[in-house]
Amino acid sequence: MSEASRKPDHDDHENPGDQPHLPGGPAQRPNTWQHRAKVRLCVLWHELDSVCREADETNCVGGVRASEQRVGARCLLRRAATLIESAGSHSKERTFLRRFMSWWHGELYEGALQCLHEAEVLIVSLYEPCRARRHANSVLATVRPLCPTDPRLKAVDDLLAAEPPHDRELPAALAELLEAGYAVEEERAVRSRNFRNRLIRAGFILLVVLGAVLGAAYGVSGSVPVCEKKACLGGHAPSGEDTGLVMLLGMLGAALPMAGRLQRMGGSWNPYSLPFWQEMIKLPIGALTAVTGLLLVGTDWLPLLAKAANWGDIVAYAVVFGVVQLALTHTIDTRAEKLLAADPDADEAKQLENVPSKKPAA
Repeated sequence: MSEASRKPDHDDHENPGDQPHLPGGPAQRPNTWQHRAKVRLCVLWHELDSVCREADETNCVGGVRASEQRVGARCLLRRAATLIESAGSHSKERTFLRRFMSWWHGELYEGALQCLHEAEVLIVSLYEPCRARRHANSVLATVRPLCPTDPRLKAVDDLLAAEPPHDRELPAALAELLEAGYAVEEERAVRSRNFRNRLIRAGFILLVVLGAVLGAAYGVSGSVPVCEKKACLGGHAPSGEDTGLVMLLGMLGAALPMAGRLQRMGGSWNPYSLPFWQEMIKLPIGALTAVTGLLLVGTDWLPLLAKAANWGDIVAYAVVFGVVQLALTHTIDTRAEKLLAADPDADEAKQLENVPSKKPAA
């Protein structure tokens, strides 16, 4: 029977398409990252089945037994399949708290991503030199922007320039370079998640502050003077209703630039929905700037702005101060855009040089 017609040994591994579902079954609408991971999982299974025959893997190459690398790749692919299915499971064991903590720490996504990456590294190391040479351009296109100064990049370039049989070390060198590139990609994913979590924590703190301000306005009449007595809605001292409306108008002002930003925003996909949280943090900031701005109008801090003469002026001030939050959130936008960029900029690339798993062995 020819090698092309040989069926995969299903006793050794399970095809991801035939993986049994976990209790509760997968989600009816899995996340985008699950779709991507499942496709990549299938590709890697077929890549693993298409490399050299297992009968030829008994000998050690460079002190490494190829058969054990194949076993390791299968183990990693099975683990990735389990994590992908767990992400969509409705099992009773996955309580809301456990799902939230998994989402917060990125356990399933980052675990599946690392398993797929490490499996691909092992598969590439099993390539024959000629196949590694054909695959090298794809690896270099992925890795060169991430590891422009990595010594392993030069080593691969030198091996690509070598003639057979001197390129026998190319598969192992290509695998090491790919591992370095994936280490950078995983580090960028962790930074993206950490930044999202910081935005959520900051938003929660701002909501607590706004709640305290609103509670004070309701509890003690006139304690939050967002308007003069004659300019307030009821014609009396500033109340909780006046403060609450000012906050809503500030959020409206903060939301106005979002339409333009969403139109200009690129199609960068992010597993942590970073663009969404990047915009959501601006709503409580807009409410806070609206209240603070109206408190400072007519004081020595804002002497150029006169006190609002009527409720219409209050509305205008609140919306404008809500828009002003763009000046405060510029740093957030800059950081998010760097994390969403396909390739790291010069500053981030310099920081990523210190990723421990990216450093070559001494």
